Amino acid sequence: MERLKSHPESVKKLLLDHVVLGQRLDLGIGADLSFTTLGGRTVQIKSKPGGLVANGANVATDKVDVGIGRLIIIDNYLFPEDLTADHSFVQDMTQVLSLLQSGVRVFQHLLARSNVTKLLKKEDDYTVLVPTDRAFQRWHPIDWGFYPFSVPEFTEMVLMNHFIKGSIKQETLVGSNTVTSLGGRQITFAKTNDGMITANGVELVKGDTPINKGNIMFVTEVLFVDEQVVSQLHEEHRDKETPPLLAFPWFGSQFLSHAFVALEADARFKHVTRFLNQADLAFYVSGAGYTFFVPTDAAFNQLRLENAPDNVLASSDKGMSVLLSHFVKTRLYDKDIKDGATFTSLSNRTLHITRKPGLNGTVEGADIIEKEVFVYNLGTMFFVNRVIFGDEIPCDFNSSVVTTVGPSREMTTSLAEEIDATTVPDILLEESTVPTTTTVPVSPAATSEFTPSVISSKKK
Repeated sequence: MERLKSHPESVKKLLLDHVVLGQRLDLGIGADLSFTTLGGRTVQIKSKPGGLVANGANVATDKVDVGIGRLIIIDNYLFPEDLTADHSFVQDMTQVLSLLQSGVRVFQHLLARSNVTKLLKKEDDYTVLVPTDRAFQRWHPIDWGFYPFSVPEFTEMVLMNHFIKGSIKQETLVGSNTVTSLGGRQITFAKTNDGMITANGVELVKGDTPINKGNIMFVTEVLFVDEQVVSQLHEEHRDKETPPLLAFPWFGSQFLSHAFVALEADARFKHVTRFLNQADLAFYVSGAGYTFFVPTDAAFNQLRLENAPDNVLASSDKGMSVLLSHFVKTRLYDKDIKDGATFTSLSNRTLHITRKPGLNGTVEGADIIEKEVFVYNLGTMFFVNRVIFGDEIPCDFNSSVVTTVGPSREMTTSLAEEIDATTVPDILLEESTVPTTTTVPVSPAATSEFTPSVISSKKK
């Protein structure tokens, strides 16, 4: 009974294991019965010489009707082993933390997702330093950025370093005491003259929470985590960084939008960005969790597409298929690029990987020249030196093209004569200094190098 008094959750469990919902059991039918309690436990009723037995407990009275329910009186608990079983440190720690309404939810969540508790032996005593939610909140990005506890192996090591073998009480600490955590790090407890206790210089919440086989203390910072540690971790795990929300160019495709912005800033990818801009793949590449094999400008130049119109891929089914063949609906890492591996692209075509030791590998014959370019936690890019299935791109460039050109000071004589400066607003007669976009229909007779001129005029 003393154990039940100190463990209210055990009392609740005990009661649920002795209640059956929705049935008025009739044990007088003389047959063996089996039923499930509200606690999900199974009870076996057997008829033996001398009376009925329920899970080993003798049935003293099999029927006491109370309103719409029924009581069955037995001489022992249905599951007596629950009362005599020796609770471990982990069981009692979990139970105590679960009773707290707030303040340590993050620690509980991270601990439940780790394997740390498997390292604790049932027969040993332990002390745990539990960081408060506010301690973890310090490292959480406000809107977007890197959260160190999104890296599982790092989180597990940090948690291990908050457990100490042996029961340590604040009231017994005097001066300076150094112990070793389960993760092998040194923790030094110190007590100041005014009674404040610190662990590695971090203040502890005053007071112990003793439990069976150990003690719980609460700490105001996460131990062994600082700016330098997080900065280095960030460099190693940029794939865990959350992105800012982009409304442009494609709100519904954050991976594609962030990839486009990154490629647009790189001089090696002028062609793929202009082709993407016309293709508008947001419908196909929605959300996140993709891999993009990105051809360089040199790759498109090999196919003589340097002067191709921006819509050369978007204007045909074959062109769109080629473009979609560079995307895979899976986030791949360098470790996934294995010799003989295959992946299905968004065009539903199979991409074949070959890789020799010491090399980055190839995808459909295109060499991977740069690997694992992370687009936040949205996906990954691999830069390749050839266009995948590039020989299938239509070569007919005789279509209307949207071309961006710079201003020109030249004016054809015939057109200049038609302009009446007196009928044009002054602001339009000032020399143009801003690049102008014009829609130019390219005739079949025009060459692919045709460059339109934008007419400008000076006020006389």
